[in-house]
Amino acid sequence: MAQIIWSKKASGQFERAIKYIFKEQGFFYADTVREQILLMTALLESQPQMGTIEPLLTHKKFEYRFLLIWSYKIIYRTTKDKVIISRVFHTSRSPKTLEGI
Repeated sequence: MAQIIWSKKASGQFERAIKYIFKEQGFFYADTVREQILLMTALLESQPQMGTIEPLLTHKKFEYRFLLIWSYKIIYRTTKDKVIISRVFHTSRSPKTLEGI
């Protein structure tokens, strides 16, 4: 069983995304997106390889994977006993912003 760790950057991005959804579309939609992201990332504890390999990050030292939840890519990497959530990335953004990982 892997431990889920959210990076400071990913936590901030997640929080800002939910606040934005709340402001633009209301509580119900924001809560639905929040719950789905938390549910899917919790599944990584027992199935850390379930995400798709992120093709834009194959040149990195670590193998990055992602889960697509609504319009958000949850980008993560795994170690022997951890899943590290690195970014919460809205798919409408330029993929070049992923280069900072």
